[in-house]
Amino acid sequence: MDRVSVNEKTAFNCTEDDLPFYIDCLHRKIQKSSPQPIYHYHEKIELLYCIKGELEVTLFSHPVILKKGDCLYLAPNTPHATSAASNSNEHICVKFLSSVIHVPSSRRIPPENYYISLTPDHKLFKADEDNSELFRKLFFSCIENFSHDDYFKRLILRADIMQIMGYVFENTIIDEVVKPADNISTVFLNVLDYIDKNTSTITLEEASDYCLLSYSYFSRTFKSIFGVSFSKYVIKKRIKNSLKLMQEASMSLNDIALECGFSNLSHFIKCFNNEMGMTPKQFRTTIAAKK
Repeated sequence: MDRVSVNEKTAFNCTEDDLPFYIDCLHRKIQKSSPQPIYHYHEKIELLYCIKGELEVTLFSHPVILKKGDCLYLAPNTPHATSAASNSNEHICVKFLSSVIHVPSSRRIPPENYYISLTPDHKLFKADEDNSELFRKLFFSCIENFSHDDYFKRLILRADIMQIMGYVFENTIIDEVVKPADNISTVFLNVLDYIDKNTSTITLEEASDYCLLSYSYFSRTFKSIFGVSFSKYVIKKRIKNSLKLMQEASMSLNDIALECGFSNLSHFIKCFNNEMGMTPKQFRTTIAAKK
């Protein structure tokens, strides 16, 4: 058997505080002779940790090789496929929805999806003296404490995931981009929610009117606070939404473009190519060919 489950259980999938809540932890051994890896993507964050051998994660742009002790962060909706790069490989895979790392606060702070939006589609952390023992401990703890019924194990599991993601954010997001909560007004925190709820139709004028600010001041302040222009932030959101619809074979690219808020197909193709490194048609064809 090419793919052997060392420790695999049914994914933890439920609703908590009206939010979908999903965690899956897999401990696997795979051989280089395993079947052709399947390209796939999903709304979950994925973390991979290499225990033995070498693991190859194929992205659209290039393959990434994980060696013993390496960790790979994959942002939601990042197309990828995994296979053994050496004769055999052993690795841990932890997948979860962003709601798992939600942090309540007595003050309004940016939601977890805001921080995720500031990360690249993937980030490889090479094993070194600073993180090798940390990653080994946390990933094995995730496997050992992956439980549906034991409250204490579930508590430790969530804490392990949060600690890993704390490391990912701290070492991926540019420090100057993340402003202290005291420096972000409630108005600009509220507008992130407003954008999320109206991604396909939102305009700069509507967002600035929502904040009761002039267009120029809103635009300038938004970029100063969040490290990205309003238009680029919205386009990235729309592209992410388009990936979900790409899986609907019945929807044409033109319908997807309009559904996600692009003015026309040409604009969608241009923005998609800038973000994903290929056209929507190439993306869809590649995904279909890998299934």
